[in-house]
Amino acid sequence: MSTAAADRPKPLANYPFLREAGGLLFLSGVSARQKDGTIAGVTRQAEAVSYDVAAQFRVIIANITETLGSADGTLADLVDVTIFLTDMAYYPAMNGEYNKWFGPDGPARTTVGVSQLPHPDMVVELKVVARRPD
Repeated sequence: MSTAAADRPKPLANYPFLREAGGLLFLSGVSARQKDGTIAGVTRQAEAVSYDVAAQFRVIIANITETLGSADGTLADLVDVTIFLTDMAYYPAMNGEYNKWFGPDGPARTTVGVSQLPHPDMVVELKVVARRPD
């Protein structure tokens, strides 16, 4: 199964938003990129740019929810989450937002610091795996 979500921006390369294999749903990396190509949670004032990692995380969760929904899945079906942060200083804000969505019995999780993501305004990206709903 290969699925694209209607309200998501088109992928920047040839890959699906979602791929099913062996009863699992694999989502390609999910960012806060919006349909118009902008990145949520970015504020520009004069020469200064600030990033709201919690706002980006919320848009990512909405994108994951929409993509899983195209396969009748929900966030409760997630079994593994890898979080990529461009600056570990964002960890507390990201973790606070994460804890609003997932409890201690949620998916397994790994958080990794990376030097950059595909767009300079992306400060967080998630890679998730879900079980296929029964």
